[in-house]
Amino acid sequence: MTALLKDTFDRKKQFASKRQAVIVEAGQAFRRRGYHNASMTEIAANLGLTKAALYYYVRNKEEVLYECHLMAYDAMDRILKAKYNGVTALDKLEALFVEFVKMLTASGVSLLTDVNSLGAENKADVLARRGKIERKIIRLVREGQKDGSIRDGDARLHVFFFMGALNWLNAWYDASGRLNGEDIAAHFALQMRAGIGS
Repeated sequence: MTALLKDTFDRKKQFASKRQAVIVEAGQAFRRRGYHNASMTEIAANLGLTKAALYYYVRNKEEVLYECHLMAYDAMDRILKAKYNGVTALDKLEALFVEFVKMLTASGVSLLTDVNSLGAENKADVLARRGKIERKIIRLVREGQKDGSIRDGDARLHVFFFMGALNWLNAWYDASGRLNGEDIAAHFALQMRAGIGS
């Protein structure tokens, strides 16, 4: 009985691990080629799977796009839960920004912009998740405007400024390039402080 339970558990764990690999690989393909240009056949081949085997892990291409978005926002939610005591809101924002960049360059997770390619229900869910994250960061910017560490101005525009940089990172980052994630994170943090610091 114990062996049967262990086998069932291992199969579930293996399935979840392979499904995550499918989603990460698809996210990278969508980032490189665009959602509409990346094919499920290409994604399957990159994973050493047949197209039929790929559909064992996901139902269709839209589900993969949806899961890519959720994976990115799950990772960002985990970063946003970090506690930073005794520092300014700008310091907290810089630390978050650095962690976002490191996550995007190290994990294979992509921030994707193809929200309009999702069906109505999935699109609403993704936009709600994005909005929740943006509101948390906007509150932090407003906190910085109160403590004097962040310059006055529209808090939403401050957030869109550096979230746009994160989105653009997907378009040009190359893991085999001359700069690693730590280098890019440090440079982005300097630019952010110069852009919105008081």
